[in-house]
Amino acid sequence: MHIKNKNILRFILLSVGLIILGFMVYKIGVMKILEGLYKVRWWFFVIMALWLLIYILNTVSWRFIIRSEKNEAKIPILKLLKITVSGFAVNYITPFVALGGEPYKVFELKDYMNTAKATSCVILYSMMHVFSHIIFWMASILLALLYIKPAWFSTVLLLCLFAFFFFAVALFLRGYKKGLLVRTFRVSSKIPLIKKITRKIYNNNLDKLKEIDQQIVHLHTHRRLSFYCSFVAEFLSRVAGCFEVSVIMYALSPLYPQISVTVADAIIITAGYSLFANLVFFVPMQIGSREGGYMLAFETVGLPSAPALIVSLLTRIRELFWILIGFMLMRIGTGTKIQIEHNNPAKS
Repeated sequence: MHIKNKNILRFILLSVGLIILGFMVYKIGVMKILEGLYKVRWWFFVIMALWLLIYILNTVSWRFIIRSEKNEAKIPILKLLKITVSGFAVNYITPFVALGGEPYKVFELKDYMNTAKATSCVILYSMMHVFSHIIFWMASILLALLYIKPAWFSTVLLLCLFAFFFFAVALFLRGYKKGLLVRTFRVSSKIPLIKKITRKIYNNNLDKLKEIDQQIVHLHTHRRLSFYCSFVAEFLSRVAGCFEVSVIMYALSPLYPQISVTVADAIIITAGYSLFANLVFFVPMQIGSREGGYMLAFETVGLPSAPALIVSLLTRIRELFWILIGFMLMRIGTGTKIQIEHNNPAKS
């Protein structure tokens, strides 16, 4: 697709999203939304603190992956937290596919290890990030089936989603056991639209791809404790993220005294929204799609959809704050940089 066509598509998607968002604002009422934002004012600091906890859990998860078994260079935890926050900040502003922060992470880690090891650490954490999200969705589906007890059609749909995620988990575990990159590039080099690019990368970097695959297999095969500890920390960060909805709805309780959001409600709402957001990842800045996702999630658990728009707007404000913090941290060093080269990174 030509750049001009891509820009036209982005403009169309953005315009549709803005129209949908404008309709939602009109339906709920501008004054009602502003009043809701005002009610949350001091609770916003609690939301920011909650997300600091989430980023710390993300960092701990990544630290278990990076952790060396030998006496090699150690990355200061504050340095790793800085890279984590900044990496997510770059991902937030990356159009369409949020992967812009991964090259930045590799660049920062190269001060402590060779390029292949840095790349494998970033890929392994990205895999764990997605893997834990899939498990979180699966757990949320089971919770929804038990808690909501939906109609038969919704039940069948949820069971189909569960089966699909189960298959995805099986693919991830196969990747952890037998490697991922070599197989992925080998298959993608036969796909018509991308085969030229992937075949060139595959032929020019086969040794590096094999080395990274060895490190992926090494984590799951020889460092099982680190693997499961990393998963637990990342999964807990998903659960912690659900409490953002609880905090916001508690702050909005004077406006909506009739609405009571349980922990189960918050988990299902967060899982439903995140699933919807990932399905429509191509919408620029998730304009309209994020708000629609929250409204659908609220209605799924039997709650009015009106406060969902306020929840969505507050998550955007929170996101903006952490983006600013992330880019500020990119200019700040939090540890002593050590240049080191590993002879056998697969064993580290």
